[in-house]
Amino acid sequence: MITLLFVDTERVWRGGQDQLLTLLRGLRERKHRVHLVCHPATLLERRACDAGIGVHPLRIPRELGLVALLRLRKIIGSVRPQVLAFNTPRAIIVGNLASRGSSVRVRLIFRRVSFPLRQSVFTRCKYTCGIDCIVAISDSIKKQLQAGGVPPARIRTIYEGLDLSLYPDREANGKPQDPSHIVIGTLASLSPEKGLEYLVEAASMIPRAQAHLRFVVVGEGECRRDLESRVQEKNLADTFQFTGFQGQTLAYLRSFDIFVLPSLSEGLSSAILAAMAVSLPVVATDVGGIPELVRDGENGILVPPGDPAALAAALLRLSRNPEEARAMGQRGRRRVEEEFTLERKIRETEELCSSLLESNTAAHREGRTT
Repeated sequence: MITLLFVDTERVWRGGQDQLLTLLRGLRERKHRVHLVCHPATLLERRACDAGIGVHPLRIPRELGLVALLRLRKIIGSVRPQVLAFNTPRAIIVGNLASRGSSVRVRLIFRRVSFPLRQSVFTRCKYTCGIDCIVAISDSIKKQLQAGGVPPARIRTIYEGLDLSLYPDREANGKPQDPSHIVIGTLASLSPEKGLEYLVEAASMIPRAQAHLRFVVVGEGECRRDLESRVQEKNLADTFQFTGFQGQTLAYLRSFDIFVLPSLSEGLSSAILAAMAVSLPVVATDVGGIPELVRDGENGILVPPGDPAALAAALLRLSRNPEEARAMGQRGRRRVEEEFTLERKIRETEELCSSLLESNTAAHREGRTT
């Protein structure tokens, strides 16, 4: 049994928090002692408490603050974790310092975003000094970390995974595509890197889109007002629906015929994984870790980022060819079953922690005897 303490500083619920929670639950089910430090009064805090995780609410407003450091050190002293894991970057420095001289033997970073590391001494120290391993959720992120100066030996790719019992095969439940009324949907934070303005532009390029297409955007964020204005300008108000943030998204996924994500940057995309799990064909951009999920022409179509014409052509192709779309959706479901299960993710994370603990314990003993 391993005692683990995870730290997450986000105030909002995104794919990274969803994937963290499934990992916490899985490790707990395997009889490990699992604790979580997270921002108070968040959806993550509430859902982790409901799952029986030991939750320690703590505000960490900046990368280095004395109050947060002292409070985190107190939590570490109480929990006595062997493994300290950072799910978001803000807590790395303060957590690393707070854990010095404690029970912590392994320090992990989960890197979920596709942004390059800053080329500075501070950033390089943050991601290497005292850190035993960085878990990249895609090979694309692994390559970016290496380019940022992180030694390859300290990086391990562990793909995200889904509990497929929660994602019934859409085809098995029977929702035949109606060519006269196609629902194209997305689940995304409405932030600039998701590239949703190109989806609006693409919709305006599709002939008679208002007659047979409906676009559903599930999510909330800073770009919502601008996106709604663009929809109005393109006379697509009757074609687009903005649902806002939704705590439960499965019903929306099962109502879609095609899933779309026109991201400009993407670490991997939990939303694409979920769409594949319910047998949806995917139209997405060829960026970050997306090509590690979507094989062009097999379970979806990849288009260049920032190219609304290519996006429109891909959506039009699948909307006009329901049999091709159905076959792509089925192949996507099989890919998840074979490569992206929650059980695999939990097992690989458990094995990594055990291996690092054994190595560090052996090195510690050797150091004491020499």
